Parts: sequence; C-alpha cells; structure tokens
Amino acid sequence: MTILTSNISAILLAGSAKDNFLFDPNIFTLVFSVVSIFLFALLFVFLRKRVVQMIRLRYIALVYGRYSFEFLTFFKENNIRSPYNGCIKDEITMHLMVFFRKIKNSQEFQTNTTIDYGQIPFMTNSKNLFKIKGKPDCMKVVAFNDLKFMVIGYGETLQGLRMKSMFFFLNDRFIMGEFLFSDLLRLKPANMAGTFSSKYLNGAPIDKEVFYIKDSTGNMLNYENNGFSISIKYLFSGDETTNKILTELFLAGDTQSEINVNAFRNEELLDRF
Repeated sequence: MTILTSNISAILLAGSAKDNFLFDPNIFTLVFSVVSIFLFALLFVFLRKRVVQMIRLRYIALVYGRYSFEFLTFFKENNIRSPYNGCIKDEITMHLMVFFRKIKNSQEFQTNTTIDYGQIPFMTNSKNLFKIKGKPDCMKVVAFNDLKFMVIGYGETLQGLRMKSMFFFLNDRFIMGEFLFSDLLRLKPANMAGTFSSKYLNGAPIDKEVFYIKDSTGNMLNYENNGFSISIKYLFSGDETTNKILTELFLAGDTQSEINVNAFRNEELLDRF
C-alpha cells in the first residue's frame, strides 16, 4: 500500500512538472519574440523597397523641402502618385512654346507699357514665391537633360471670377506667368480683350481671339480664347541665358527642336497614362 501511494505521488508530481513546463511564461515570451522577429524580417524583405523609398523621401523633404523640384521629382521617378494636383493637363513646356511657334491667324502688337506679372518679379526663385503667396494649390515638374521646369499654381478670384494663377520656373527662376479662366459662362471675352487694349494699346481694336503683345524690353504677352477657356501668358525676355535655352528648344524649323518637342509630348503621355 505504501509503495502504491508513492507511485501515485510520483506520477502526480511528474504531471505537475510537465504542466508547468508547457505554460512557462518565459518560454512563451521567447517563442513569441522569435516569431515576431521572423515575421518582421519577412515583412521587411517584401517591403524593403517601400521602406527605403520612405526613408529617402523623408530625407529629401528635410533637406530640400516639401515644395521643391527634388521632392516632386521623387514621385515621378518612382511611379508614385504626387501629393499635389498637377496644375495643367498637358506638358509644362507646351505652354512656353506658344511664344516661339506663334499660333496661326493671330494678331501681333507692340506696346510702350512694361509687361510684367503682378507683384511677383521675374527671375525670383520658388522659395521667395512661397514666402509671398504661401502654400500652393498645385504643382508639376519635368526634367529635360539638365533643365528643370516647374509650374506652381494658386486658385484665385478676379472681380468675382475664379481663375488659376500659375508661375513657370526654369532651373528655379520665374520666367513665365499665366492666368487661366475656365468659366466662360460668367466671363465676357470681349470685355477682357478690351481691358488689354486699354492698358497696352491705347484702345486700338483687337479683332482676333488670339493675339500677342510685345514691349520695348522684349517681354511678351499671349492672349488666347479657344472657346473653352481664356489663357493669358506673360513671358520674360530679359535674361540672355534663358532666352538662349528656350530658343534652342523651340526654334521652328530646327531639327533638334523637333526632337525636343516630340520628347516633351512623350513626357506628357507618360504623365497622363
């Protein structure tokens, strides 16, 4: 009887020890830690590209800023949706090209009044623009060889009419401004054209829906009513380096300029699709 009791006690003690081993919190913690590390390592292997991108983007934002050419270029290079609206549907350079490849059946005028773009001086950099205008409503960039184009836009109103005011930069220098009116139901194009005639042409009649005005320093204005919107562009021509770059890019009849234009159009297709 004593022997039987001893055996039963030994079995119970062994079972109790086994149960303690199975539910040992230290063992459970160790197993959980190992599994967590393994899952984290596995997740990092599959998402390492995204992690590296996030680190790079954070670095670019700290060094160059969230409204810099470098910041926006990162999204284009990595096929990631930009956090900003694109301002325009077509390519940036297409807006500049109208001054070098004149629109057919347009009028051309000369003026003694200086053509400028409001209170923002030409050739200022983007940081100064942000200081004056604040946070932009839209941005878009494109790089071509060693040239960096960027457009920065703001939604504004003029006499109760909504419009978009855009600033075009080449290598971070403001070279062209554009006002874009898309609500033609509330806008009277004849009155607007008359305003430009009064300011620049001493009231001379304007008969076309598209016209150009050039001042004594070479600055130019392009007015275009295409039936859907009205665009007024202001090009600065006071910097020789900028003039040379744009002329080489867009000069009509030049073989290389045709290659450049086709490259810009391909860039537009890539952006859209």
